[in-house]
Amino acid sequence: MAILKEKYGILTYILTLLFFAAMEAQAKYLAENFSVTQIVWARYIFHFIIVITIIFILELLGFKTGIKKPKLLKVQILRSLSLLLMTYCFFTCLSKLPIVEATIISFTSPLITVLLSPLLLKEKVTYPLLLAVGVGFIGMFIAVSPNGQFFDLIKYNDWFIGVLFGVASGLFYSLYQIGTRVLAPVESTMTSLIFAGLAGVIFTSILIIINFDPASNGIAWKAPLNSEWFLLISVGVFGAIGQLLILLAYSKARAVTLAPISYIHIIWASLFGYIIFNSVPNLQTVFGALIIIFAGVYTYKNQV
Repeated sequence: MAILKEKYGILTYILTLLFFAAMEAQAKYLAENFSVTQIVWARYIFHFIIVITIIFILELLGFKTGIKKPKLLKVQILRSLSLLLMTYCFFTCLSKLPIVEATIISFTSPLITVLLSPLLLKEKVTYPLLLAVGVGFIGMFIAVSPNGQFFDLIKYNDWFIGVLFGVASGLFYSLYQIGTRVLAPVESTMTSLIFAGLAGVIFTSILIIINFDPASNGIAWKAPLNSEWFLLISVGVFGAIGQLLILLAYSKARAVTLAPISYIHIIWASLFGYIIFNSVPNLQTVFGALIIIFAGVYTYKNQV
């Protein structure tokens, strides 16, 4: 029975990664016509509306969602800000780089977490783990390093900005994950789920109101057509479904089982990159990705 339950968890997690990859592909597609701020706003506002609606319906039907006043309010706020900054940086990265390369950079997050753990969680880090982190970053630079084929698609300036924001997104996601680890034993899951999106809703709404997009130093808002509204809403829908599915997946399977599976995200990203953007990763990118996967799995296995 436990094995069957874990299999359901694995399948749910694979589906989770599909929805997250779909959200990111949609964000990249929209970046051709909309500001990063407007896309991030759509990701959070519609996500928040869906989550609150589901919780309200469940409470109305008599189900206990476990929402409580947060015990670690400062950590909740910092975690929410980290998620907002991660999303903003990653969507900026997506607007500059092919989707597969952007996704690969984001997988430096487990490596950054290892580096931050001694400072923020007071955890010991061994030399083999530090070596694995170094190898992982080498893999990232191999995967996204300049080559002729790569610069047929993008400009060097876009490549530099994309990599910079991609690494920044990995840093902020690491901070978000560390915050999650601090909150998990103390706070209810639904309380943390609601707080996770609050900073995104508040700060992007402010940027929309003042009509300023920090990523381009230009205007934030463009009036969408009806069909474009559908695409913007779908970013939030995909994100909300992904967040709800990941909660279900972790309730069915152990984190140590799901962690290596997270790299299937790269496969989904490759699929969307080919179908929507006619983009295929070259052998250099694949080789670099394999190095990152090896380093990431090694660091996770040796931390738990």
